[in-house]
Amino acid sequence: MELTEAELTGTNFLEEEMENAELTPAQLTFLEASIPNFDIAEWSAKLAGQAASTRRFFRVSNAKHSYILVEWDSADEDWPRFLGIEAHLSPSVPFLPKIHTSDPVHGLILEEDLGDVTLKRFCVDHAANSALIEEAYKKVINALIVWHGQDVANCPFIVPRSMDVETFFWETTYFSRHCVVEFFGEERLLTADWEKERRKIAVHAAGIQPTVCIHRDFQSENILIADGHIKFVDYQGARLGPAHYDAASLIFDPYVNLGKETMERLVEYYMTKTNSVSAKNDFYICAAQRLMQALGAYANLSLHKDKPRYREFIPTALERLYYIMEFLPDYPAIKGVVHGCQ
Repeated sequence: MELTEAELTGTNFLEEEMENAELTPAQLTFLEASIPNFDIAEWSAKLAGQAASTRRFFRVSNAKHSYILVEWDSADEDWPRFLGIEAHLSPSVPFLPKIHTSDPVHGLILEEDLGDVTLKRFCVDHAANSALIEEAYKKVINALIVWHGQDVANCPFIVPRSMDVETFFWETTYFSRHCVVEFFGEERLLTADWEKERRKIAVHAAGIQPTVCIHRDFQSENILIADGHIKFVDYQGARLGPAHYDAASLIFDPYVNLGKETMERLVEYYMTKTNSVSAKNDFYICAAQRLMQALGAYANLSLHKDKPRYREFIPTALERLYYIMEFLPDYPAIKGVVHGCQ
């Protein structure tokens, strides 16, 4: 299965930038060739963030200009997707950072600097103003709807990939193995009824129509607010799937402490904007799938990838998944698994 935990955990933009980073000779040569009149004596390079994968991001700047230098193994199958999706979608949507140039030999990409105000950070900075946070989320939902409306029929990096039954079934396998068994030691919960219901929910999710171009990892660390504009990063996982998957990923994102009333209002806002109020059951199906995958990733990253920061999101994700299962009475075994892990 091609899905990875890096596709849903996002980029960890640092709250405070570190001291100047020491660039390699190859990186300096790349910058000299890519930035007019580049002189390292007049520019600084600081670590700007690190993804759950091996990618690293450096902010390269002087008094007037700033860029993001991405360090990434070009042998990664997501490398051409990252470049190709930007080339295909950027002419019609204003949400992606501009890619200036790339060097596959040395695994380097130079892109537009969108700053470091992620939606998550925005929510922390404005925690006392819930109305402002809710308006920001509505603005993000509006942008997401535009994204979902894009014609990607001729994009070879998106069309061959889809959220099919196998993919959704993989998500619950990932959840059961890493979260239920390895993290909580609750394999006793994985009954025959659990197996039947997770197959049933995968079939339901895969059958939701219409399918659109989904971001696939649409959460608060992959959304930036730059000069008041909404921007998307970590979009290389884009594929065909139900639009509700992205919207549910955003609204029930465990990284942000939204209250239940706020989440419910945002669900209603999204449903009204997309004229899909009658399909609320489909929305919660997608939300359950997404959160089970997220829980699998948080457990896997903390247990096997030496990334303990993801442990802190497990309780919130479980709480939100249990809340969602209240809307899905046809899945008592899945609800029981979630309850048993709380």
